[in-house]
Amino acid sequence: MKRLIRKSWKLVTILTLVAAAGGLGFRQYQKKPKKPKLDLTIVALTQGEMSLRFTELGDIAAKDSVNIASKVSGRIIELPVHEGQAVRAGQTLAVIQPGRTESERFLPSTVTAPIDGVLIRYIKNPEASSADARFAEIGDYVTGIFESQSPTYLMTIADMRRVVVKLKINEMDILKLREGMSVLVKVDALPGAEFPSTVSMISPQAEKDNRGGKVFRVEVSLGRNDPRLRTGMTARVDATLEHRAHALKMPLAALFDEGGASVAYLQAPPGGKPKQTLVKTGMRTETDVEVLQGLKDGEKVLTEKPEAFDPAPPEALKAAAGKKGKEGGRALRRKAQQVRRAMTAI
Repeated sequence: MKRLIRKSWKLVTILTLVAAAGGLGFRQYQKKPKKPKLDLTIVALTQGEMSLRFTELGDIAAKDSVNIASKVSGRIIELPVHEGQAVRAGQTLAVIQPGRTESERFLPSTVTAPIDGVLIRYIKNPEASSADARFAEIGDYVTGIFESQSPTYLMTIADMRRVVVKLKINEMDILKLREGMSVLVKVDALPGAEFPSTVSMISPQAEKDNRGGKVFRVEVSLGRNDPRLRTGMTARVDATLEHRAHALKMPLAALFDEGGASVAYLQAPPGGKPKQTLVKTGMRTETDVEVLQGLKDGEKVLTEKPEAFDPAPPEALKAAAGKKGKEGGRALRRKAQQVRRAMTAI
């Protein structure tokens, strides 16, 4: 019995020591300085550069090209040229033996080059996912332009002395461009090479792309040529649409719409609530917005709408919403006028 009591006292003593050590450790943990909690929803307005840029991918192509077909139907008996060969206007490209049978055979017909250029494959449908490209071969039977509205094209001559980038621009971006606009072209296959260029053609008529969306054909003329350029190369077209050297800006996430009015929420003062503030905005990029009125450099705003805040005067919100609606209406009318002028010009 005494031995059992001594064991119990030993167990109690051990548990007491463990509890004391745990309490000491907890107090030491509480004394450690805690890391400040970062509020990632607060950002400060800053002054800096802002640029609204346009970037789109297109394909290198010859400004002028001609699809080559025979005048008569028949079989190719001579083909003294090959794909990639440079040819001169008047040079023989192929010789066609008219007719399908001996009784139908007449004097051979010669196909000549109408322009100077480089011979490339004729592509029936460049928009198709697997383009039907072909270059004539000896023995092929071809349909001539005298006998069909859909002749057999043997090849294409591309005049590479003048090169363009062909683009398909969606209807939401087409009004950002104008003929004569300066752009910069970069070609993926030529790292480091840049070509100052100009928007030379904007189609006034939309067409559907492979996904059913509306697009407009645009051509960009390169300011200089480069013998390394090949038709079909991927080209990147960049343009600066707007630029501000010293813009007051904040993240676009800090801008909110309140009944049609643009507002921001100022950081709450100690013991207070965030303040809803009307702001007038300017340029917008994918990440930032220019602030013209309502906020100052260095002021801190929230990127998430707070649950509780001091609201802006209702009259001011209503007036700002009405003004914004009028400005939006004027912008839409300006875009409509631009489209009408483009249609009138054709």
